[in-house]
Amino acid sequence: MNNILIVHTSWYEEHVLKMVNISSEILEKKYACHKAKAPGVIELAALAKNKIQHNKFIGIIFLGIVMRGQTSHYDLITQETFRSIGSLAEEYSDISIINNVICVENDDQLNERLVKNTTNNTNALISLINEKSQ
Repeated sequence: MNNILIVHTSWYEEHVLKMVNISSEILEKKYACHKAKAPGVIELAALAKNKIQHNKFIGIIFLGIVMRGQTSHYDLITQETFRSIGSLAEEYSDISIINNVICVENDDQLNERLVKNTTNNTNALISLINEKSQ
């Protein structure tokens, strides 16, 4: 029972699919990966909670992108997304949960962080799973 849940958004599809592929490639060497797509980052935690209630997972990684626009929407969305993922991690402390929602100002920042952050956070999930299994 080495099931991992990859929960990702549908926004910035080309970039998010790259993130999903990076995480899947790393994780599928050792784990069975299940994917779930949320319409946006704000829905990530609720979708994961629904999946947790129907399946057993040892780890979850959240993948998404939030790019700042010209309104306060960015601040509201990022704060609520991070709060809800953090709350889920506290509620389900037996599950290893990593947040790889990348928050950026522009495409240059996204391109600079996408591969590195996704790779590092996917490996962090494996480390957290190992730590919790001891």
